[in-house]
Amino acid sequence: MQEQKKREVYRCLVIITDSHIRERLCEFLADSHIPVYYQMHGIGTASSEWLELCGLGSIQKSITLCFIPNERKKILLAEMNQALSLHKKGTGIAVSIPMNGMQGFLYKLLNEHTAESDRDDVEKEVKKMSETITHAMILVTINQGYSDAVMNTARAAGATGGTILKGLRCSPGKSAVIFGITIQEEQEIVAIVVPKDKKTEIMQAISSAHGMDSPAHGVAFSLPVDGIMGL
Repeated sequence: MQEQKKREVYRCLVIITDSHIRERLCEFLADSHIPVYYQMHGIGTASSEWLELCGLGSIQKSITLCFIPNERKKILLAEMNQALSLHKKGTGIAVSIPMNGMQGFLYKLLNEHTAESDRDDVEKEVKKMSETITHAMILVTINQGYSDAVMNTARAAGATGGTILKGLRCSPGKSAVIFGITIQEEQEIVAIVVPKDKKTEIMQAISSAHGMDSPAHGVAFSLPVDGIMGL
């Protein structure tokens, strides 16, 4: 009897770079066959005078989120370092964060050549996570104008509040049509920190009301949080 193929465990890469190398990063992600990623703009905390004195990069930053199989993490980070010279001070940083939840649509997008996954299958992967994980950060990417509706749904399911970010959805080498659904490039990203025992219920509520079959075209995933203050 043929053994069932083990499902991939994914990591979220958070990449913060100087804005002037954003295009090089996009080219690298395209060459690395990353199917979708999200980008936002930010501002570094150091003064421009200090950056210039130290020979560091600009204060304008580009923040990129993408998703990769855990088995690709080490080689992709090494290749990224070589392509973008991240080892040079002030160029940027890249960190890998384990994921403890993923909407079925996103899992399918990342595994176009495998069988479609149920959300329950993705949730089983997180049982290997440390018992010290107390909360989760749910991130929901949606078309512009639907963030208030997403927050209302999240609150009804047990969330207390969230933060709304503005960004872009990028699909290298593809049009804005994924699985026959047109998605805006301009996206709103809602970040919600919730207790881990409420995470699945809240994600399911958001996915049901604002998922890919809705005008919001929402995609949700979550990251583990093992320490928190002020919530």
